Amino acid sequence: MRAVAQVIAEPEVVVRNDKEVRIRIPNESHTLGNLITKLASRKKGVTALYMVEHPLRQVLWITIRTDGSVDPYEVLLETIDEAINYLNQFVRELEEGK
Repeated sequence: MRAVAQVIAEPEVVVRNDKEVRIRIPNESHTLGNLITKLASRKKGVTALYMVEHPLRQVLWITIRTDGSVDPYEVLLETIDEAINYLNQFVRELEEGK
């Protein structure tokens, strides 16, 4: 089985406090932003959004805000793990011919 893996170019945490985390990721686009924000938004007390600075620059910004009942940085880490697990399961099913 092949694991889903790609190196993301130098993500930078720009804002991190009790209710918000904002990260900047160069050389990424809507694909990663949409995946992370959709998964994060499913969690109770969480609002997530993303934007791409400009199509030619490909700099992705992801913001996760919470109502304070959960740590936004932990939400980000859990969401990344969830996305990795989801994609690895997808690869397994493709390889099994499902």
